[in-house]
Amino acid sequence: MKEDCIYLGLCENECPNVCIKYSEMSYLLKMSGIPKNRQCIHRLKPDECDIQAFEKLAEIQSNIVDFTDSGGILYIYSNRCGNGKTTWTIKMMLQYFNEIWEGNCLEPRGVFINIPSFLNKIKSTISYPDSDFEALRANIERVDLVVFDDISAGLSQYDYSNLYSYIDSRSFQGKAMIFTSNYSPSELKSIMGERITSRICNGINIEIKGGDMR
Repeated sequence: MKEDCIYLGLCENECPNVCIKYSEMSYLLKMSGIPKNRQCIHRLKPDECDIQAFEKLAEIQSNIVDFTDSGGILYIYSNRCGNGKTTWTIKMMLQYFNEIWEGNCLEPRGVFINIPSFLNKIKSTISYPDSDFEALRANIERVDLVVFDDISAGLSQYDYSNLYSYIDSRSFQGKAMIFTSNYSPSELKSIMGERITSRICNGINIEIKGGDMR
């Protein structure tokens, strides 16, 4: 089996010379923007305080196609770092790819965005254009599912306008989005205002309370 196959160690079939599933999944992952070192299946063990939250997240993951097709909105938040917020979003996107790869015909279907890095990249490409990044930006409005990871405080008006335009466009189209943040919905509203918070938190809000898993 190819060393970069996401199913390495899980698939019991003998690898053919040409594997359509490998080709489709590799393409979906490449176009998603998920960091290479996160393109694998992680298992998470919750602290006792998070059992119900993890059960709810697992339920969403197992029904990720329905969630996406219905334009679901999920907000995962915690005032602690490293307790699985980002990992859960990647698990859900990988599950979605696993469900829809067959017959996909090499179409991008999901995009993962780390918001601080993404907003910094927008600024840098003003002076140094990047065709791959521009393709990623173009896909944000049209793919089925987008993860907006790590909503932060202290955004400039330029950053806020860029972020809001993508979220608002997807909200208007009824397209699925998953968000992570260190702020509760009420804290996010006080920091970023009603307009953007109403789009981010207008769905399922799940708090993770456990400690650092890293």
